[in-house]
Amino acid sequence: MNDGRLLAPALRWATAGTLAAGGYVHAQLYVDGYRFVHVVGPLFLLQASASFALAVLLATGTPPLLLRAAAAGVALGALGGFAASRTVGVFGFTERGLQPAPQAGLSLLAETGTLLFLAAWQLAVAAGRRREAPPGHLEPRPGSAWPSPRLRELRDTVRGLLGLDDDTAVVIRQLGCAAGGRPPLETVVEVVPMDGGEAHRWTLHRAADQITEHDLRTTLLRRRQ
Repeated sequence: MNDGRLLAPALRWATAGTLAAGGYVHAQLYVDGYRFVHVVGPLFLLQASASFALAVLLATGTPPLLLRAAAAGVALGALGGFAASRTVGVFGFTERGLQPAPQAGLSLLAETGTLLFLAAWQLAVAAGRRREAPPGHLEPRPGSAWPSPRLRELRDTVRGLLGLDDDTAVVIRQLGCAAGGRPPLETVVEVVPMDGGEAHRWTLHRAADQITEHDLRTTLLRRRQ
């Protein structure tokens, strides 16, 4: 298995871990007395709840980009509150330095780690897609070149039919076939999840420019079931 496909799940679990750690710190502070602080107490409870929920969702499988953006938003919100409480204050509530200790320092590490892991995860997924399966790649028929709109149309049709997210690469290759009784060209469609999931492959025994949406729907959906 490619290292990139191993790295993405590892970073996903690491992100879930730092999110859960940040949520635990905020929950502990809430129970220890912050629940009595006006406005700030409920915000701590909300931060803890959102962190735990996102950690579970991240750990259960590859999330869509929107969910990862929400995780980044939770971490940024915590860091923003940390900075504001030590400068301008948050609804009249202020703190100093890394107090209360050690929770303040642990929270700072957890939220910063979440952002770093999310950034590394996104880079790993993007690198894996470029290295293993460039989206919409199509080998042209000998002596001809495919126009870009047609490539995008085939790729987008496959994505739409299978309901694929941005972390799944689609590879379309046109191959020559010398076997007797078979068309001279055949088109191979491959779907490769970048999180280490199972790849799928279909072969349509015709040239790519002859493939219709009905052909794709019939072949991909029927054989997937």
